[in-house]
Amino acid sequence: MRMRAWAWVLGLCVGTAALAEDPGPAKGKPAKARKAGDIAPLVDATSVVEDLVLDLRYATADNFLKKKVYPDSARCLLLPESASKLKAAAEVLRPQGYRLKVYDCYRPRAVQWEMWKIMPVPGYVADPRKGSNHNRGGAVDLTMVTLEGKEVEMPTPFDTFTPEAHHGYAGGTEASRKHREILREAMEGAGFVPNRMEWWHYDLPDAKTRPVLDVPFASAKTP
Repeated sequence: MRMRAWAWVLGLCVGTAALAEDPGPAKGKPAKARKAGDIAPLVDATSVVEDLVLDLRYATADNFLKKKVYPDSARCLLLPESASKLKAAAEVLRPQGYRLKVYDCYRPRAVQWEMWKIMPVPGYVADPRKGSNHNRGGAVDLTMVTLEGKEVEMPTPFDTFTPEAHHGYAGGTEASRKHREILREAMEGAGFVPNRMEWWHYDLPDAKTRPVLDVPFASAKTP
């Protein structure tokens, strides 16, 4: 059974390469890489976006790894710039009747290693030696809910690595495509860059210039 599961994963990797890989920096003049000492402390996004809904999937077994890899102390930590942009997106969505719900935010590098041990497949799990934009506090996985907290329809569930999760997917229901576009417009308008193969994943434009961090959730000192 385990071998068949791996065959399925590897088959998807061949057919749909680099699904979960972070996009590179925005085109133009290359940005200078920053050192860890150059960045502000991580902030708890719930202190910036007060109606933010948390559904941190890696703090449960309800994820594509089928294993809990985050501690109970996990929080939605982000770089201050990421949190500020998230607030801007939330303020655009709120008058339209929506709130943001986050699935994943900052991820310590130590956790990235744990994920790599479970599934060392580039395209699904970023190589911890290079790091993910989540390890930099410059990426967020999210969706929308109504102001009352009710789920809204999206093209796929979170972490569904299939063509249906691509931003260019024209199938599914009209409602799911509409919600995907409402979220995309708000996030892009706030200054995030979408991952074209994952409707839920957004990055800072210069995320890859940020240093990879390994600050534990509990010990991160937020302003």
